Amino acid sequence: MTPIPAELRARIDFLVGQPDSLCELPVPVFDPARLAFLADLSSQLMQDVRHLDLPDVVTFAFWCRKANLARLALAAQDDRLRVGLGLVFHICPSNVPVNTAFSLAFGLLSGNSCVLRLPSAASPTLDVLLAAIATTLARPEHESVRSAVALLRYAHDDDINAWWLSQADGRVIWGGDATVAHMRSFPTPARSREVAFADRYSFCALGAPALNALPEAELKGLCSRLFNDLYLMDQNACSSPHLLAWVGTASEVEAAQARLWAAFEREALARYTLAPIAAMDKFVEACARSVQDEEVLRIHRHGNGLYRLALSGLHSSPTTRRGHHGMVYEVAVDSIDAVAPWVDPRFQTLTYFGLDVALLRSFVVRHRLRGIDRVVPVGRALDMGMHWDGYDLMSSLSRWVDIQ
Repeated sequence: MTPIPAELRARIDFLVGQPDSLCELPVPVFDPARLAFLADLSSQLMQDVRHLDLPDVVTFAFWCRKANLARLALAAQDDRLRVGLGLVFHICPSNVPVNTAFSLAFGLLSGNSCVLRLPSAASPTLDVLLAAIATTLARPEHESVRSAVALLRYAHDDDINAWWLSQADGRVIWGGDATVAHMRSFPTPARSREVAFADRYSFCALGAPALNALPEAELKGLCSRLFNDLYLMDQNACSSPHLLAWVGTASEVEAAQARLWAAFEREALARYTLAPIAAMDKFVEACARSVQDEEVLRIHRHGNGLYRLALSGLHSSPTTRRGHHGMVYEVAVDSIDAVAPWVDPRFQTLTYFGLDVALLRSFVVRHRLRGIDRVVPVGRALDMGMHWDGYDLMSSLSRWVDIQ
Protein backbone atom coordinates (compact mmCIF):
# COMPACT_ATOMS: atom_id res chain seq x y z
CA MET A 1 0.00 0.00 0.00
CA THR A 2 1.00 3.67 -0.26
CA PRO A 3 3.48 4.50 2.53
CA ILE A 4 2.08 6.63 5.34
CA PRO A 5 3.60 10.12 5.17
CA ALA A 6 6.31 10.46 7.79
CA GLU A 7 4.75 13.51 9.45
CA LEU A 8 1.50 11.56 9.96
CA ARG A 9 3.18 8.30 10.96
CA ALA A 10 4.91 10.10 13.83
CA ARG A 11 1.51 11.02 15.31
CA ILE A 12 0.05 7.47 15.18
CA ASP A 13 0.49 4.84 17.87
CA PHE A 14 0.34 1.38 16.30
CA LEU A 15 -0.88 -0.91 19.11
CA VAL A 16 -1.13 -4.02 16.93
CA GLY A 17 0.39 -4.37 13.46
CA GLN A 18 3.05 -2.44 11.59
CA PRO A 19 2.46 0.14 8.85
CA ASP A 20 5.27 -1.18 6.68
CA SER A 21 3.81 -4.69 6.50
CA LEU A 22 0.14 -3.80 5.99
CA CYS A 23 -1.26 -5.31 2.79
CA GLU A 24 -4.49 -4.02 1.25
CA LEU A 25 -5.03 -6.96 -1.11
CA PRO A 26 -8.35 -8.80 -0.63
CA VAL A 27 -9.03 -12.51 -0.13
CA PRO A 28 -12.24 -14.54 -0.59
CA VAL A 29 -14.89 -14.22 2.09
CA PHE A 30 -14.63 -16.69 4.97
CA ASP A 31 -11.02 -17.37 4.08
CA PRO A 32 -9.83 -20.46 6.03
CA ALA A 33 -6.85 -18.55 7.46
CA ARG A 34 -9.17 -15.84 8.83
CA LEU A 35 -11.51 -18.47 10.31
CA ALA A 36 -8.58 -20.18 12.02
CA PHE A 37 -7.28 -16.90 13.45
CA LEU A 38 -10.65 -15.90 14.93
CA ALA A 39 -11.21 -19.36 16.38
CA ASP A 40 -7.79 -19.21 18.06
CA LEU A 41 -8.57 -15.69 19.27
CA SER A 42 -11.72 -17.07 20.91
CA SER A 43 -9.66 -19.70 22.73
CA GLN A 44 -7.07 -17.12 23.78
CA LEU A 45 -9.73 -14.85 25.25
CA MET A 46 -11.33 -17.67 27.20
CA GLN A 47 -7.96 -18.53 28.74
CA ASP A 48 -7.57 -15.02 30.16
CA VAL A 49 -9.02 -15.09 33.68
CA ARG A 50 -9.85 -11.39 33.38
CA HIS A 51 -12.67 -12.27 30.98
CA LEU A 52 -14.66 -13.66 33.92
CA ASP A 53 -15.48 -10.10 34.98
CA LEU A 54 -16.18 -8.92 31.42
CA PRO A 55 -19.40 -10.39 30.01
CA ASP A 56 -18.95 -8.47 26.75
CA VAL A 57 -15.61 -10.21 26.15
CA VAL A 58 -17.21 -13.58 26.89
CA THR A 59 -19.97 -12.78 24.40
CA PHE A 60 -17.48 -12.00 21.65
CA ALA A 61 -15.33 -15.05 22.43
CA PHE A 62 -18.41 -17.26 22.29
CA TRP A 63 -19.52 -15.68 19.00
CA CYS A 64 -16.19 -16.29 17.24
CA ARG A 65 -15.71 -19.84 18.49
CA LYS A 66 -14.88 -22.37 15.78
CA ALA A 67 -18.33 -23.99 15.63
CA ASN A 68 -20.19 -20.70 15.16
CA LEU A 69 -17.80 -19.49 12.48
CA ALA A 70 -18.23 -22.76 10.61
CA ARG A 71 -22.00 -22.31 10.77
CA LEU A 72 -21.74 -18.77 9.36
CA ALA A 73 -19.42 -19.89 6.57
CA LEU A 74 -21.69 -22.78 5.63
CA ALA A 75 -24.76 -20.52 5.48
CA ALA A 76 -22.94 -18.15 3.07
CA GLN A 77 -21.51 -20.88 0.85
CA ASP A 78 -22.40 -21.09 -2.83
CA ASP A 79 -20.64 -21.50 -6.19
CA ARG A 80 -20.12 -17.79 -6.84
CA LEU A 81 -16.83 -16.01 -6.18
CA ARG A 82 -16.95 -13.30 -3.54
CA VAL A 83 -13.89 -11.38 -2.37
CA GLY A 84 -13.19 -8.45 -0.09
CA LEU A 85 -13.00 -4.82 -1.14
CA GLY A 86 -9.37 -4.38 -0.08
CA LEU A 87 -8.53 -1.98 2.76
CA VAL A 88 -11.31 -1.08 5.19
CA PHE A 89 -10.86 1.75 7.70
CA HIS A 90 -12.85 1.49 10.95
CA ILE A 91 -13.73 4.28 13.39
CA CYS A 92 -14.46 2.29 16.57
CA PRO A 93 -16.96 3.23 19.28
CA SER A 94 -16.11 4.36 22.79
CA ASN A 95 -19.48 3.57 24.38
CA VAL A 96 -19.36 -0.17 23.57
CA PRO A 97 -15.66 -1.16 23.44
CA VAL A 98 -16.30 -4.80 22.48
CA ASN A 99 -17.66 -3.64 19.12
CA THR A 100 -14.05 -2.96 18.16
CA ALA A 101 -13.53 -6.74 18.10
CA PHE A 102 -16.76 -7.37 16.23
CA SER A 103 -15.85 -4.73 13.66
CA LEU A 104 -12.47 -6.41 13.10
CA ALA A 105 -14.12 -9.80 12.73
CA PHE A 106 -16.71 -8.52 10.24
CA GLY A 107 -13.97 -6.92 8.13
CA LEU A 108 -11.72 -9.98 8.14
CA LEU A 109 -14.49 -12.46 7.39
CA SER A 110 -15.55 -10.26 4.46
CA GLY A 111 -12.07 -10.70 2.97
CA ASN A 112 -10.55 -7.31 3.82
CA SER A 113 -7.47 -5.86 5.44
CA CYS A 114 -8.56 -3.81 8.43
CA VAL A 115 -7.21 -0.62 9.99
CA LEU A 116 -9.06 0.24 13.18
CA ARG A 117 -8.82 3.57 14.95
CA LEU A 118 -9.51 2.76 18.62
CA PRO A 119 -11.19 5.19 21.01
CA SER A 120 -8.78 7.25 23.07
CA ALA A 121 -10.33 6.13 26.35
CA ALA A 122 -8.82 2.91 27.66
CA SER A 123 -11.08 0.24 29.14
CA PRO A 124 -10.64 -3.22 30.71
CA THR A 125 -12.46 -4.71 27.71
CA LEU A 126 -10.07 -3.13 25.21
CA ASP A 127 -7.05 -4.10 27.30
CA VAL A 128 -8.05 -7.77 27.24
CA LEU A 129 -8.96 -7.69 23.55
CA LEU A 130 -5.74 -5.99 22.48
CA ALA A 131 -3.57 -8.41 24.43
CA ALA A 132 -5.38 -11.44 22.99
CA ILE A 133 -5.29 -10.15 19.41
CA ALA A 134 -1.57 -9.37 19.63
CA THR A 135 -0.76 -12.76 21.17
CA THR A 136 -2.80 -14.68 18.63
CA LEU A 137 -1.43 -12.79 15.63
CA ALA A 138 2.15 -13.42 16.78
CA ARG A 139 1.79 -17.17 16.25
CA PRO A 140 3.55 -18.44 13.10
CA GLU A 141 0.42 -20.06 11.72
CA HIS A 142 -1.30 -16.65 11.50
CA GLU A 143 1.41 -14.87 9.52
CA SER A 144 -0.90 -14.31 6.53
CA VAL A 145 -3.48 -12.58 8.74
CA ARG A 146 -0.85 -10.44 10.48
CA SER A 147 -0.45 -8.23 7.42
CA ALA A 148 -4.21 -7.63 7.29
CA VAL A 149 -4.62 -6.10 10.76
CA ALA A 150 -3.61 -2.75 12.26
CA LEU A 151 -5.06 -1.38 15.49
CA LEU A 152 -4.03 2.16 16.25
CA ARG A 153 -4.68 5.24 18.32
CA TYR A 154 -4.13 8.90 17.62
CA ALA A 155 -5.47 12.18 18.94
CA HIS A 156 -8.32 13.89 17.10
CA ASP A 157 -6.47 14.65 13.90
CA ASP A 158 -8.31 15.34 10.67
CA ASP A 159 -5.13 15.11 8.61
CA ILE A 160 -4.75 11.48 9.68
CA ASN A 161 -8.45 10.76 9.19
CA ALA A 162 -8.33 12.27 5.72
CA TRP A 163 -5.28 10.23 4.71
CA TRP A 164 -6.71 6.88 5.79
CA LEU A 165 -10.07 7.62 4.17
CA SER A 166 -8.31 8.57 0.94
CA GLN A 167 -6.73 5.10 0.89
CA ALA A 168 -9.73 3.03 1.97
CA ASP A 169 -11.82 0.82 -0.28
CA GLY A 170 -14.42 0.79 2.47
CA ARG A 171 -15.11 2.48 5.78
CA VAL A 172 -16.98 1.38 8.90
CA ILE A 173 -18.01 4.26 11.15
CA TRP A 174 -19.30 3.67 14.67
CA GLY A 175 -20.48 6.82 16.40
CA GLY A 176 -23.16 9.43 16.69
CA ASP A 177 -24.70 11.31 13.81
CA ALA A 178 -22.10 14.07 14.19
CA THR A 179 -19.22 11.59 13.88
CA VAL A 180 -20.72 10.04 10.75
CA ALA A 181 -21.29 13.44 9.16
CA HIS A 182 -17.75 14.55 10.00
CA MET A 183 -16.14 11.47 8.48
CA ARG A 184 -18.25 11.84 5.35
CA SER A 185 -16.77 15.30 4.82
CA PHE A 186 -13.43 13.80 3.74
CA PRO A 187 -12.82 12.75 0.11
CA THR A 188 -12.82 9.01 -0.53
CA PRO A 189 -12.15 6.87 -3.61
CA ALA A 190 -15.06 6.88 -6.02
CA ARG A 191 -15.91 3.23 -5.40
CA SER A 192 -15.31 3.27 -1.65
CA ARG A 193 -18.21 1.80 0.30
CA GLU A 194 -19.54 2.85 3.69
CA VAL A 195 -21.22 1.15 6.62
CA ALA A 196 -22.30 3.76 9.17
CA PHE A 197 -23.65 2.91 12.61
CA ALA A 198 -25.18 6.22 13.69
CA ASP A 199 -27.49 7.20 16.58
CA ARG A 200 -30.18 4.56 17.10
CA TYR A 201 -33.04 3.93 19.54
CA SER A 202 -34.47 0.61 20.74
CA PHE A 203 -37.50 -0.45 22.72
CA CYS A 204 -39.22 -3.52 24.15
CA ALA A 205 -42.84 -4.68 23.78
CA LEU A 206 -44.31 -6.97 26.44
CA GLY A 207 -47.63 -8.79 26.09
CA ALA A 208 -49.31 -8.41 29.47
CA PRO A 209 -51.70 -11.42 29.17
CA ALA A 210 -48.82 -13.77 28.31
CA LEU A 211 -46.74 -12.53 31.25
CA ASN A 212 -49.64 -12.96 33.68
CA ALA A 213 -50.01 -16.58 32.52
CA LEU A 214 -46.29 -17.37 32.70
CA PRO A 215 -45.29 -20.15 35.13
CA GLU A 216 -43.08 -18.97 37.99
CA ALA A 217 -40.02 -20.87 36.80
CA GLU A 218 -40.26 -19.32 33.33
CA LEU A 219 -40.76 -15.87 34.86
CA LYS A 220 -37.33 -16.19 36.49
CA GLY A 221 -35.80 -16.91 33.09
CA LEU A 222 -37.53 -13.89 31.56
CA CYS A 223 -36.15 -11.66 34.33
CA SER A 224 -32.65 -12.93 33.65
CA ARG A 225 -32.97 -12.27 29.91
CA LEU A 226 -34.40 -8.79 30.44
CA PHE A 227 -31.54 -8.05 32.85
CA ASN A 228 -29.03 -8.95 30.13
CA ASP A 229 -30.68 -6.60 27.64
CA LEU A 230 -30.72 -3.70 30.09
CA TYR A 231 -27.63 -4.05 32.23
CA LEU A 232 -24.80 -5.88 30.48
CA MET A 233 -23.94 -2.69 28.57
CA ASP A 234 -25.63 -0.28 31.02
CA GLN A 235 -28.01 0.62 28.17
CA ASN A 236 -25.11 2.15 26.24
CA ALA A 237 -25.54 -0.28 23.35
CA CYS A 238 -27.75 1.00 20.53
CA SER A 239 -29.84 -2.17 20.82
CA SER A 240 -30.56 -1.87 24.56
CA PRO A 241 -34.18 -0.87 25.25
CA HIS A 242 -35.07 2.49 26.79
CA LEU A 243 -38.85 2.26 26.43
CA LEU A 244 -41.03 -0.66 27.57
CA ALA A 245 -44.42 -0.75 25.85
CA TRP A 246 -46.91 -2.91 27.75
CA VAL A 247 -49.59 -4.30 25.45
CA GLY A 248 -52.95 -5.14 27.01
CA THR A 249 -55.90 -3.71 28.93
CA ALA A 250 -55.24 -1.41 31.87
CA SER A 251 -55.96 -4.16 34.42
CA GLU A 252 -53.81 -6.71 32.55
CA VAL A 253 -50.90 -4.29 32.37
CA GLU A 254 -51.15 -3.34 36.04
CA ALA A 255 -51.10 -6.99 37.11
CA ALA A 256 -48.23 -7.85 34.75
CA GLN A 257 -46.11 -4.94 35.94
CA ALA A 258 -46.57 -5.85 39.58
CA ARG A 259 -45.62 -9.47 38.87
CA LEU A 260 -42.63 -8.81 36.65
CA TRP A 261 -40.93 -6.13 38.73
CA ALA A 262 -41.36 -7.99 42.02
CA ALA A 263 -39.68 -11.02 40.43
CA PHE A 264 -37.07 -8.83 38.74
CA GLU A 265 -36.01 -7.40 42.10
CA ARG A 266 -35.63 -10.91 43.54
CA GLU A 267 -34.00 -12.61 40.59
CA ALA A 268 -31.93 -10.02 38.75
CA LEU A 269 -31.10 -6.82 40.58
CA ALA A 270 -28.84 -8.59 43.06
CA ARG A 271 -26.47 -9.21 40.12
CA TYR A 272 -25.94 -5.49 39.51
CA THR A 273 -23.47 -3.17 41.24
CA LEU A 274 -23.99 0.53 40.57
CA ALA A 275 -21.09 2.97 40.97
CA PRO A 276 -21.90 5.96 43.24
CA ILE A 277 -21.38 8.49 40.45
CA ALA A 278 -23.73 6.53 38.17
CA ALA A 279 -26.34 6.38 40.93
CA MET A 280 -26.17 10.15 41.36
CA ASP A 281 -26.34 10.80 37.60
CA LYS A 282 -29.39 8.58 37.29
CA PHE A 283 -31.12 10.25 40.23
CA VAL A 284 -30.51 13.73 38.82
CA GLU A 285 -31.75 12.66 35.37
CA ALA A 286 -34.93 11.17 36.86
CA CYS A 287 -35.60 14.33 38.88
CA ALA A 288 -35.08 16.49 35.80
CA ARG A 289 -37.46 14.34 33.76
CA SER A 290 -40.14 14.50 36.46
CA VAL A 291 -40.04 18.31 36.26
CA GLN A 292 -39.47 18.89 32.54
CA ASP A 293 -41.35 16.02 30.85
CA GLU A 294 -45.09 16.53 31.05
CA GLU A 295 -45.77 12.93 30.05
CA VAL A 296 -43.93 11.47 33.07
CA LEU A 297 -46.70 10.64 35.57
CA ARG A 298 -44.68 9.03 38.33
CA ILE A 299 -41.34 7.41 39.13
CA HIS A 300 -41.08 3.95 40.66
CA ARG A 301 -37.74 3.33 42.39
CA HIS A 302 -36.46 -0.17 43.12
CA GLY A 303 -33.49 0.98 45.15
CA ASN A 304 -30.68 2.46 43.10
CA GLY A 305 -30.73 -0.44 40.64
CA LEU A 306 -33.93 0.31 38.73
CA TYR A 307 -35.98 3.42 38.04
CA ARG A 308 -39.25 3.13 36.11
CA LEU A 309 -40.70 6.32 34.69
CA ALA A 310 -44.39 5.86 33.89
CA LEU A 311 -45.65 7.80 30.86
CA SER A 312 -49.20 9.01 30.37
CA GLY A 313 -49.02 7.94 26.74
CA LEU A 314 -47.04 8.34 23.56
CA HIS A 315 -47.93 11.90 22.66
CA SER A 316 -44.45 12.79 21.41
CA SER A 317 -41.43 10.96 20.04
CA PRO A 318 -39.85 8.68 22.66
CA THR A 319 -36.37 8.89 21.11
CA THR A 320 -35.35 11.72 23.44
CA ARG A 321 -36.14 9.54 26.44
CA ARG A 322 -33.05 7.48 27.08
CA GLY A 323 -31.98 5.74 30.24
CA HIS A 324 -28.67 4.52 31.60
CA HIS A 325 -27.72 2.17 34.43
CA GLY A 326 -31.23 0.75 34.72
CA MET A 327 -33.67 3.59 33.99
CA VAL A 328 -36.61 2.72 31.73
CA TYR A 329 -39.72 4.49 30.51
CA GLU A 330 -42.99 2.54 30.58
CA VAL A 331 -46.19 3.09 28.66
CA ALA A 332 -49.39 1.03 28.45
CA VAL A 333 -50.98 0.59 25.01
CA ASP A 334 -53.93 -1.40 23.76
CA SER A 335 -51.99 -2.52 20.69
CA ILE A 336 -48.42 -2.41 19.41
CA ASP A 337 -49.85 -0.30 16.58
CA ALA A 338 -49.90 2.67 18.98
CA VAL A 339 -46.12 2.92 18.69
CA ALA A 340 -46.11 3.05 14.88
CA PRO A 341 -46.60 6.83 14.44
CA TRP A 342 -43.34 7.50 16.25
CA VAL A 343 -41.13 4.91 14.55
CA ASP A 344 -38.57 6.72 12.40
CA PRO A 345 -35.19 5.70 10.89
CA ARG A 346 -33.54 6.06 14.30
CA PHE A 347 -35.37 2.98 15.62
CA GLN A 348 -33.15 -0.09 15.53
CA THR A 349 -34.16 -3.06 17.72
CA LEU A 350 -37.54 -4.19 18.98
CA THR A 351 -37.28 -6.88 21.65
CA TYR A 352 -40.52 -8.64 22.53
CA PHE A 353 -42.22 -11.13 24.80
CA GLY A 354 -45.72 -12.54 24.60
CA LEU A 355 -46.50 -11.22 21.12
CA ASP A 356 -46.99 -13.31 18.01
CA VAL A 357 -44.23 -13.16 15.41
CA ALA A 358 -46.77 -12.89 12.59
CA LEU A 359 -48.34 -9.91 14.36
CA LEU A 360 -44.95 -8.19 14.62
CA ARG A 361 -44.17 -8.84 10.96
CA SER A 362 -47.55 -7.39 10.02
CA PHE A 363 -46.87 -4.38 12.26
CA VAL A 364 -43.71 -3.55 10.30
CA VAL A 365 -45.28 -4.13 6.89
CA ARG A 366 -48.72 -2.54 7.41
CA HIS A 367 -47.29 0.68 8.78
CA ARG A 368 -44.53 0.79 6.14
CA LEU A 369 -42.03 1.60 8.87
CA ARG A 370 -38.80 3.38 7.96
CA GLY A 371 -37.22 2.19 11.19
CA ILE A 372 -36.83 -1.06 13.17
CA ASP A 373 -34.12 -3.23 11.66
CA ARG A 374 -34.25 -6.08 14.19
CA VAL A 375 -37.13 -7.84 15.97
CA VAL A 376 -35.81 -10.36 18.49
CA PRO A 377 -37.05 -12.01 21.68
CA VAL A 378 -36.22 -10.47 25.05
CA GLY A 379 -32.69 -11.52 26.00
CA ARG A 380 -31.23 -11.22 22.51
CA ALA A 381 -30.93 -7.43 22.21
CA LEU A 382 -27.13 -7.60 22.34
CA ASP A 383 -26.66 -10.60 20.02
CA MET A 384 -24.33 -9.36 17.29
CA GLY A 385 -24.31 -10.94 13.85
CA MET A 386 -23.39 -10.44 10.22
CA HIS A 387 -26.74 -8.67 9.80
CA TRP A 388 -26.77 -5.50 11.92
CA ASP A 389 -28.45 -2.09 11.78
CA GLY A 390 -30.25 -3.17 8.62
CA TYR A 391 -27.00 -4.02 6.83
CA ASP A 392 -25.95 -7.34 5.37
CA LEU A 393 -22.36 -6.73 6.42
CA MET A 394 -20.93 -9.47 4.21
CA SER A 395 -22.55 -7.95 1.13
CA SER A 396 -21.64 -4.40 2.13
CA LEU A 397 -17.95 -5.18 2.66
CA SER A 398 -17.31 -7.56 -0.24
CA ARG A 399 -17.94 -7.80 -3.96
CA TRP A 400 -19.09 -10.47 -6.37
CA VAL A 401 -16.78 -11.49 -9.22
CA ASP A 402 -19.14 -12.52 -11.99
CA ILE A 403 -17.50 -15.41 -13.87
CA GLN A 404 -19.58 -16.85 -16.74
